[in-house]
Amino acid sequence: MLVSERLPRLSDLPESGSRVHLLGAAGAGMRALAAVLIDGGWEVTGSDRDMEALRSLSVIGLTPLSESDSSAGTNADVVIRSSAVPGDHPTVTAAYKAGVPILKRAAAVGALVNERRLVGVAGTHGKTTVTTMLGLALEAADRDPLVLVGGHVSEWGGNARIGRGPEAVVEADEYDRSFLQLDPALAVVTSVEPEHLECYDSETELRSAFQTFAASAVDRAGVLVCADDAGALELGAAIGNRLSYGFSASADYRVEILAAASDGQRCRVKGRELDLSFDLAAPGAHNAQNAAAALVSAIHLGAEVESLTGCLRHFRGVDRRLQVVGSRSDVVIVDDYAHHPTEVRASISALRSAWPGARLIVVFQPHLYSRTRTMAVEFGRELSLADQALVLPIYPAREAPIEGVDAGLVVQGAPGHVRQGSVNEAVGLAAEAGGETVIVFMGAGDVTEAAHRAAGELTGDALGV
Repeated sequence: MLVSERLPRLSDLPESGSRVHLLGAAGAGMRALAAVLIDGGWEVTGSDRDMEALRSLSVIGLTPLSESDSSAGTNADVVIRSSAVPGDHPTVTAAYKAGVPILKRAAAVGALVNERRLVGVAGTHGKTTVTTMLGLALEAADRDPLVLVGGHVSEWGGNARIGRGPEAVVEADEYDRSFLQLDPALAVVTSVEPEHLECYDSETELRSAFQTFAASAVDRAGVLVCADDAGALELGAAIGNRLSYGFSASADYRVEILAAASDGQRCRVKGRELDLSFDLAAPGAHNAQNAAAALVSAIHLGAEVESLTGCLRHFRGVDRRLQVVGSRSDVVIVDDYAHHPTEVRASISALRSAWPGARLIVVFQPHLYSRTRTMAVEFGRELSLADQALVLPIYPAREAPIEGVDAGLVVQGAPGHVRQGSVNEAVGLAAEAGGETVIVFMGAGDVTEAAHRAAGELTGDALGV
């Protein structure tokens, strides 16, 4: 098992057929890992606080176990825990005492993919969508990729695409330095902004980690960075063998939107002997930018240009990324994962583009006390771009409350149309809406439940859509 700082390899896992127990198995990243392990022949059990979500994994072959049953750790050949599971969890403690190897999810993923031709997609924003788009592009090019992504992809029925081709495409997360367990042949960096600073001593250290991640690809397929993001450009300037994409005139591959409507966009990416027009169902300039990253990456991996023109024609996005969950007459309910000021701005811009002239109401749930404390002013500024914004109480996730930090920090200093509110008030907005209106529920927490409740109110379906 892993005993040094070297990058993980398949030999770091017990042989196929062995027993693997996943802690925090219902999380998005762990779901993808479970699917790959089960397909590879491992016997997989899992536990999670969310038993309902855990039981849903039974359909792919995972055996759900009680979170309180620490013996799961002693009965396994290896225990794999998500970064959200603390090192002193009773099952981890039991496994340690029994001599059962314990890995973090990032190391297990690295072990499964590092010996393939790996594409790691990193960035503060957009990595889930770019990872999925690249997977769809390689699929269209008949390259049969393995893809692991941090969101549910309808086209694949889950968080992973099982593939036997030469490439693996992985969403490379900077949280807990997880992406440093990957050995990418091609590194894609969409953006580098301050985020997850609870895991790093400084912003400088965060940027250094991104550079370390990307540097391993320099002498192979190279590094692709977004020319529209200052942090990504700075990273690209610090390393060699890099190319860029984006709207910027300085980009090696420049993307433009030829036409946009609520049902999609017609786009073009051009540069370095490439001139590709393509259809994209997902709205927003940021998604055109994401698509450019995916398509350019696919071409660099050997995909034929002709196979890519229609590969994103029906892709409206990963679940919870500007996902329409209900509509009636002129009112639309959207569920969105935006939880960083830059993401809030991009989502609002995309919605304005898709539904020009509609009244836009944002229901925003801040995620983490630490992030809210650091970015409250920026959140208030971006939310003011909506016609109305309702800020819900903070979703704490893994954090304990911080004295003096609450949703009031976001509305403090913001215009009057940005105010605090409750979940019940937010759900009721759907019934009260008149005229052409888009109501978007934003955040990385359980605000998605409110979105589906609102959709149910709108459509008369108590379960939403």
